[in-house]
Amino acid sequence: MERYHTILLSTSLRSGRRIDGRGEEVSGALIRGELDLQARAFWATHQRALPPSPHLRGRDSVRGVAPFAGGIAAANSTQVFLLDENLANLQQIHSHPRFGDLHSLAARDGVLYITATASDSIFGIDPNFEPVFTWWAGEEETLQPYLRDWQRELVTTGHDFRRSARPESRFHINHVFFTPEGDLLLNLPGVQSLRGISYVWNATRHRFQFGGRRIPGAVRGRIHDGIVLGDHHYLCRTGTGDFVKLHRETAQVVKAVDCRVPLGQTTGDPVAAECGWLRGAAHLGETPDEELFLVGQSRLTLFLVDMAQGRRWPVTVHDVQMDPTERDDPGLAMYAVERWSGAPAP
Repeated sequence: MERYHTILLSTSLRSGRRIDGRGEEVSGALIRGELDLQARAFWATHQRALPPSPHLRGRDSVRGVAPFAGGIAAANSTQVFLLDENLANLQQIHSHPRFGDLHSLAARDGVLYITATASDSIFGIDPNFEPVFTWWAGEEETLQPYLRDWQRELVTTGHDFRRSARPESRFHINHVFFTPEGDLLLNLPGVQSLRGISYVWNATRHRFQFGGRRIPGAVRGRIHDGIVLGDHHYLCRTGTGDFVKLHRETAQVVKAVDCRVPLGQTTGDPVAAECGWLRGAAHLGETPDEELFLVGQSRLTLFLVDMAQGRRWPVTVHDVQMDPTERDDPGLAMYAVERWSGAPAP
């Protein structure tokens, strides 16, 4: 396994105030840097903010991030940008009326997939930022009955989700990712959230993933992120602060590593006071057998997780520029973690 890796990160800071029915994000950063596995240290080499959303006030954030089209794609809550590899120049910008509460980005085979959470949709754009793919939960026979009539009408009548005064999402799709075979998967943590159950949907095969379960597609707890390697599925369980390894067919838990960062207080979900907010995960190995991951947590925390050993180690974070008063704020957390490539030694 290579010692050095180029890593892309995004951060967000929630103030705890509510604006138009939603939590307010008051700052965020897009960061490129170098990870040294031997030193267990990350050095930020490039950093910038994104333009705030022009559609909904109180949304100054950086959401998903992904290497794309020779540069770096990143999103705020309603827009997607393409930047050069040094984060210096904005080269492209794209938005759509259904781009409400954007969460994650994922690139595959020359297409950038965008998670439009508020409208329960996924969009795909090519390197010219032209639309090439659209998916909506309301067009899936199995998922359509979960939608309320007013939620269907918002999409079919052309509602602008970017300016919504309240969240409309039924499924709260927070991540789009792929199996090694190329199936497009989506996290659906909002279907049975009160019962403590999340779902994973296979949009390629139009069915729930984990079909061997008593409740097909079901995963215990609230989930974020997703990585499929070989016979296993890895994800962040936000409700408990665990990074979890599941069997990819049955969702049986094979191993879980405690990555909690107790905050004592929270500006978001109450579970964060005890567990922090575990979000953002990248595989650092070259093969499925190399089960080393970089995962993100509250207060700019990064962990190296060795799933084979069932252990994790903190990563020292250097040179991130921010207001000193924000560094220990309970609303500060990593949003996305992406491995760009193995990198030469500094």
